[in-house]
Amino acid sequence: MNPGDIGREMARLLRDSTRSVEFTSAVLRIHNTGGELSIQAETDSGRYLDADMTALADLFLPLPPSIYEARLSHTGEYSFLATPDVGTTSPAWLVFDEDFRYPAHPLPGIIPLPGHSRATGAPTDPAVLARVTALATEFAGLYEKIKGHAPSWEPGRTEAELAEAEARIGARLPEDLRALFRVTDWDKESGLLGRYAHDPLHLLVERYLEGAPGSHGWEDRVTDEGVVFETSPPGRVKRLSRNDWWITFGSDHAGDFVVVDLDPAENGASGQILECGRNVWGPIRYVAASITEMLEEVIRALKAGEYDNDEPESPYLIADASFHEESGRAHDQVLTRTTDLGEVEDPELVQELYLNDPGSVDLAVLNPLTSLRHLRVNRADSVVANLSGFPFLEAVEIGAAEVDLTGLAGHPTLWRLSLAGVRHPIDFGPLAGLPGLIRLGLAGLDVPDLERVGELSSLRVLTLDAGQVRRLLDAGVTLPSLAAIEITGGAPLAEIVRLRRRLRPDEPAPKVVEASGTLAAP
Repeated sequence: MNPGDIGREMARLLRDSTRSVEFTSAVLRIHNTGGELSIQAETDSGRYLDADMTALADLFLPLPPSIYEARLSHTGEYSFLATPDVGTTSPAWLVFDEDFRYPAHPLPGIIPLPGHSRATGAPTDPAVLARVTALATEFAGLYEKIKGHAPSWEPGRTEAELAEAEARIGARLPEDLRALFRVTDWDKESGLLGRYAHDPLHLLVERYLEGAPGSHGWEDRVTDEGVVFETSPPGRVKRLSRNDWWITFGSDHAGDFVVVDLDPAENGASGQILECGRNVWGPIRYVAASITEMLEEVIRALKAGEYDNDEPESPYLIADASFHEESGRAHDQVLTRTTDLGEVEDPELVQELYLNDPGSVDLAVLNPLTSLRHLRVNRADSVVANLSGFPFLEAVEIGAAEVDLTGLAGHPTLWRLSLAGVRHPIDFGPLAGLPGLIRLGLAGLDVPDLERVGELSSLRVLTLDAGQVRRLLDAGVTLPSLAAIEITGGAPLAEIVRLRRRLRPDEPAPKVVEASGTLAAP
C-alpha cells in the first residue's frame, strides 16, 4: 500500500470516529512498534475519539514500525505524515544517543566478572554436593509422607554438562546451585524451593545468552523515571538496575523470576538469591543468602506443618517459607493533604515519597526521611524547596502554583528536576548551581533565562514544549550534548520533524513520507 492510500484510509477512519462530534480539526496518531499499536485520536478541543481499533490494526500491523499521523479538517481536507525517526508522540521523544543510561543503569558488558566466579570446569565442591543431596533427599521423604508419592523430578546433570553450560555463559555457578542441578535438572514445581522452581539447565543458558546478558533491566529507557532504589536489607545487593552477573535460574511461573547474584555488594554473599518480575516494583528483592538456605527453610516449614496442600492431587507442595515474605517496609510512601510524618512507619527507610495536595509546604519538614531518593510533590499551592537535608536525593518533581528554588542550589546528588504548573517566572540561578543535573523538565513554564540551559554541562535529557525548543534554536542554543529531548504539547508530527532537523543539522535528515488530499463527501 502506497503512502497516499495509507493516508486516505487513515483520514477516512478518523472521519468515521467524528460522525457524532462537532469539530474543526482532528488528529489520529498511530505508533507502530513492529508488533504493537499505540493509538491516539482527538479533536482540536481535546475530546478523545473512539477509532475503529480492528480496522486500524488490520491496516497498520502489516506496515513497518513508524509513527503515522493524519490530520483532518471538518471540510474534509487531510494531511498525512509518517516517520520512523521519532520515538513517540504526545509527548514526542527524540532520542539521539541510544546507549545513554541514567546513574546506576549500567550498559551490558561494563561490569567485570568477580574472579571467584570464573568458569574453571572443576567439579562441584564435594561437601556442598553432599549437603544439597541430603537436603533434597529429606525434602523428598517429607513430600512423599504428605502427598503419598515421591516427587517427579527430572534426572540430574553431569559435571561435564555443567562445565559446558558455564563455558557458554562465561561464569561458574554457585556450588549449591551446581549441586541442585546434579540432583535434578528440574523439580517440576514440586516445591523444593518453595513457590519457585529452578529451570532446566539448558533454559538457564538460553535465557542468559538471549539479548543482553544478566538480569532485570528495570527502567533502563531514557523515557523512564530512572531512579534505582536500595534493596532491603541495605548493603547486600548492589544498587543497580541490572547486572551482567545476575543470572536468572528459575521462576514462580507467574511472572516473577529468581536470580543468583555473582556480584554482591559489600555485605552480601556471592550466590545470594534475588527476585524480579511483574510483582516486584522498585528495587530488586532479596530472597535468601543461598540455595542451601532456601532448602533448609523449606524443610523447616514442612516439618512444622507450615505448608499449603489444599489440592492433594496437585504436584505442588508449597511451604510457608520465610523467604517468601517481604523483608522490611516498602520503599515508597504516599502522603495526602498532610506533611505529618508521625503516621509514617520507619521514616528513615522511605526512599520514594508522593506528597499530594499538601497546600503550602517547606520541604525541610520532610528531613526525617533521610534515605529519600525520589520526591514527587503534586498539586501544591506553594513549595519552598529546601533540599539540603536529603543527602541521597536524586530526583524531584514539583507541581505547584508557586515555588522557591533557592534551597536546591548546589545539591550534590540531584540529577533530575521537573517543574509543572508554576504561575510565575522561574529563577534559573538555582538550576545553574546544580552540578550533576542530567535531566530537566520546564515545559509550559515562563523561564526568562531559558537560554541558560546551555550552561548546564551535565544536562543530557531535556523536557520542553515546542515553543521553548524553537526559542532556544532561534537564539542559537543547539545543545549537542543532549541524549534525548521530550517535546510536550501535542505539536504536529511535521513540526517535531522540523525541530529534529534543526537540533541535529549534521545528522541524516529524518525519513519522512507525506501525502494530502480531500475526502469525498460521505
